[in-house]
Amino acid sequence: MRTLRRSLLNIIRSPSRSVVVLVILAVSLGLALIMFEVHAASASQLSKISGAVGNNITVRPAGSSGFGGGGGGGGGSTPLPQAQVAQLSILPHVASVQESVTTSYTGSALVSGISFGSSGSTFGSATPTQVPNGSSSRVTTRFGAITVMGVSPTGAAPTLTGGGTLTMVTGSYFTADDANADVAVVGQTLATANNLTVGSEIAIGTTQVQVIGIYTTGEQFGDNTLLMPIETVQRLYNINGATTVTVTADNAADVNVVANEIRGIWGSTVADVVTAQQEFSAISGSITSANSSSQTGMIISFAVAAVVVLASVILVIRQRIREIGIMKAIGASNGQIGFQFGVETTIITVAATVVGILLSLLFGQQIANLFNGSSSTPTVTGTGRPAGSGTAVFGGGGGRIFAGSIGGIHVAISPEVVIIAFVAAIILAIAASVIPVWYIARVRPAEVLRNE
Repeated sequence: MRTLRRSLLNIIRSPSRSVVVLVILAVSLGLALIMFEVHAASASQLSKISGAVGNNITVRPAGSSGFGGGGGGGGGSTPLPQAQVAQLSILPHVASVQESVTTSYTGSALVSGISFGSSGSTFGSATPTQVPNGSSSRVTTRFGAITVMGVSPTGAAPTLTGGGTLTMVTGSYFTADDANADVAVVGQTLATANNLTVGSEIAIGTTQVQVIGIYTTGEQFGDNTLLMPIETVQRLYNINGATTVTVTADNAADVNVVANEIRGIWGSTVADVVTAQQEFSAISGSITSANSSSQTGMIISFAVAAVVVLASVILVIRQRIREIGIMKAIGASNGQIGFQFGVETTIITVAATVVGILLSLLFGQQIANLFNGSSSTPTVTGTGRPAGSGTAVFGGGGGRIFAGSIGGIHVAISPEVVIIAFVAAIILAIAASVIPVWYIARVRPAEVLRNE
């Protein structure tokens, strides 16, 4: 206990030096922790994306945004003609073909479920504006971008804006009997804004479409969508073709063969043909770079922390050589003196670790975001267009409305990381204490006192 008290007094005795060492050490350890978390998060993202890479090939109209890209008020893109889409299922090595049509609701019976404050707030780079199927009052302004998506009644549930998993809340999803039927499954956000329940009817032109189910994805924009059988959307919106076609090859080795066959049906000016592997390679590039950079940053930060600790220990020993000589002269052993210096170093290092953890909690995500803000946008080979086009909605870059960026790195300091930080700090302090023990053993009290 006396050693601990004496160590604390020695630290307080030189407050300026102690504070400088603590601050530099805290920043170094804080950066090291953030780099550790970025490294772990990016590695997890790479594993997650790699696991999602399958045998799928996505075909869209050339240059389409992937949102509202259908005819009939979609995004200005020309749908892929149905006659050519039908050829895909007879290509060699094709296991399945799933079509979908995406357009925008153009009626007046529905209002968007996406609302904004009357102060004129915005989401990303999108400014809320009044459109025919929106509504406004003194308290809210609504976006009129209601998505209408036509899907295969017997196919897998579609991936909606935001990437959430579709889960039915009430009612039921489509069955084979619903092909070309005037039925719809409505997102919860849209249903709530329009007081829709199972059995409600929605006017689309002169047709009454019945709501048979309400779903949620947990994403606001994904839940602002009206799903209908693809034949129904094509009929109601006079769309001949599909805005997205997902072709699944029978095995991974045939993906590129099938993709080339599809490119033979449509030229590059008509359709974008992108394999899952191309998407992965383009999107994962920035994450791989972040993973490598964070590892380098972590090593450098720990190295700086080690240098700071060693330099401070050497400086303290040289300044307190007389004190060491006196302590040895009155009977203190090398181990006792070394232990005291070790306790002082440990106190400073642990205190710096606490401050470093606080800094990483406050600024960790901001620093991690720097790894996402690359000035160069990766492109998908064969299209010349940005990777992940079709996922950004109402603007890109930092102004994306939903957190659907597959390359997003989100960090969080977990209890395990805190434990690792303290263990690393203690190991660093112990390693740094080897120098004073070695130096103290070489000090001869008589020589020190005579020189002083």
